[in-house]
Amino acid sequence: MQDLAQMNWRGVSAVTSAPAANGTPGNLPDTPPDKPYLSDFTIRDGTKVTVRSSVGTTIDYKISRNDRVSFSFQYALFDAEFNNRSLVWAISRVLPGNYDTFNTIGSGGTGSGEIRISTGSRSKRGTTYMPTLRYYHDGPIWKAEAGAGLSHATNHYTDIARGYFNATQIRRSNVQIAFRDIFFLRPRVIEVTDGVTGAPVDPFRLDSYNINTANSDARETSDMQRSAFTNLRRDFTIAKLPASLKGGLDIRQSMRDIRGENPTYTHVGSDNVNTATSTLANGLDDNAGRAPILDEIFSQRMGVFGFPAVQYQSNFKMWEYAQNNPTYWTINRDTEHARRVELSKHAEEVISSAYIRGDLQLIERRLKLVGGLRAEQTNVQGEGRLIDPTLNFQRRPDGSFILGANGRPLTIAPAGVETTKLTNIDRGLQANKEYFRWFPSINASFNIRDNLIARAGYYHSVGRPDLGQYAGSLTLPDTELLPSTTNRIVVNNAGIKAWSARSYKATLEYYFERVGLFSVGVFRRDFTNMFATSVLTATPEFLSVFSLDPDEYGRYDVSTQYNLQNQVRMTGFDFNYKQALTFLPSWARGVQIFANGSAQRAIGDETNALQNYIPRSGSWGISLSRPKYNLRANWNYRGKHRRGLVAAGRSIEPNTYNWGTKRLYIDLLGEYYFYKRIAVFANLRNVGDATEDFEIYNPSTPEHAQFRQREDFGSLWTFGIKGTF
Repeated sequence: MQDLAQMNWRGVSAVTSAPAANGTPGNLPDTPPDKPYLSDFTIRDGTKVTVRSSVGTTIDYKISRNDRVSFSFQYALFDAEFNNRSLVWAISRVLPGNYDTFNTIGSGGTGSGEIRISTGSRSKRGTTYMPTLRYYHDGPIWKAEAGAGLSHATNHYTDIARGYFNATQIRRSNVQIAFRDIFFLRPRVIEVTDGVTGAPVDPFRLDSYNINTANSDARETSDMQRSAFTNLRRDFTIAKLPASLKGGLDIRQSMRDIRGENPTYTHVGSDNVNTATSTLANGLDDNAGRAPILDEIFSQRMGVFGFPAVQYQSNFKMWEYAQNNPTYWTINRDTEHARRVELSKHAEEVISSAYIRGDLQLIERRLKLVGGLRAEQTNVQGEGRLIDPTLNFQRRPDGSFILGANGRPLTIAPAGVETTKLTNIDRGLQANKEYFRWFPSINASFNIRDNLIARAGYYHSVGRPDLGQYAGSLTLPDTELLPSTTNRIVVNNAGIKAWSARSYKATLEYYFERVGLFSVGVFRRDFTNMFATSVLTATPEFLSVFSLDPDEYGRYDVSTQYNLQNQVRMTGFDFNYKQALTFLPSWARGVQIFANGSAQRAIGDETNALQNYIPRSGSWGISLSRPKYNLRANWNYRGKHRRGLVAAGRSIEPNTYNWGTKRLYIDLLGEYYFYKRIAVFANLRNVGDATEDFEIYNPSTPEHAQFRQREDFGSLWTFGIKGTF
């Protein structure tokens, strides 16, 4: 299950409307930060059926006493069917005074409000295979290892090929909607009437809606990883002190390729007009209740979050209906081509590295030092959509534009699909990036006592941009127009630097006499070049990444991602406790408990670059192990966390953020052995049915208006049998 409830509050998660020139309030009037009002409410009844299959094998061959080779092969198959059905109530106009934080009364008339039912159906099928080959030498002085591996994964997203649309939508416009008695999760009462006649409208019946649109969203993705490595180690002594030296090389290559189709079909019916209101004379041929599209099975399900059953359309029947009535549908070929080019992306990344590491033991082996240096060279190239409006301009042999009487360049093709084909170039964006980094590290451990160890470490790390950063779209401005907010370069910044971090950590570990330990640690991590988004001035260095002429494009701004100039610091601590309660009486033996937790804080993160990090988290549990069976209970806690800043807008107070709420998962696991090598097992995940809740609020938002969305994925229970032979 994948159920969802979502609230959209004006003045918190959505902006209000600007007043008219004469001072008349907008359709969604401004409101103070402490008095937001609900304008949209959505419920989703979602299901996903997943099948996973995998097989793996490993073969080891011993060449000699100190040498062996190992070959492994893994294959996995993933198949999932997604079905999501949503019902939306959307108020488009409300008069001042007709709302508060507990009620919203939409106005009537044309453009007053709309109800929509959307159904999404999709199949995702993927395969992964991974062969690896390794060689090991374990001699008394020299130790060596070498290997190579390949991983190839594909994902196929299909819909029409399986006989159904990806998404369909039916709607009813010009309705008056009232939300009454709103509490944190939903309005307790929702009233819908016709905006003109005032007649009641049942939002749960199919014949209350007209057919609007349908689409396909087919994707083909391929990811390939190749790697090879080798390393050599020698143990020796320095002034009777044990030491070792190790060095190695490795190379990793990643390749990603994506293509897709995303056409949209608009229902126009027998009169060739798309009408959103079935009560109109020219809207009867669009009525969803008149077409054979009802999903008889799914529509029998009880509704989610306390709502009654909803009559949903079937995407299978909608596709069949479209096949039988092709003249009832139109396709925007212009948008279809633009979307196909936008989805076409390719990227490759090669990381070549070399490292050296040394180990040294001092003070009768109580002090152990491990230090090293790693050097990495990264080379990336990407291809994505290029949009250049000047490619539709007529040119003279010398390359200059041919101007018309209005001073603007004459076009090659009129507005439409031919223009889109000329100006949207499949993988016309060519981006290349390379950078070199050093990664030093040192770790030390000291045995204060036999069961008390102090550890400390310092190391460098890197956060690379996603491959999509180099294969995104590049939209160029119309160079015959002045720069503006709508005429500028828009691109994923292939020139963005990978962020880097310097980390410091110290830990103290205490080991109990038999089985168990307690440790506590602190850390500090200083980030530089964190990612953020802004509008920048185009520099020659930036333009050169995309082979753009600074004389032609240097005056245009760039909307893209960038690296923060200031440093961001993350600090925190963690603890870990685990102990077998061996002191219990014999009849209670076999009990083990554990607990761990962490707390962290970001300093200097003014742009929310580290959004989604969890400030507080922890887990704890207890287990009982006996020869015939074992039982475990685990609790996992995730604290409240900030997810992102809401963009500024009318009636939205500064410092309005998205939040993920706290959550506690409880899992129960058990095994029982019938025979020595055969057991049955049970894994009950999230037995408390904890939901994923999200909030949006600012310091002035009332508590019950802070709720944004709830997703309910239910509890997953797995039973099986396993054996060891």
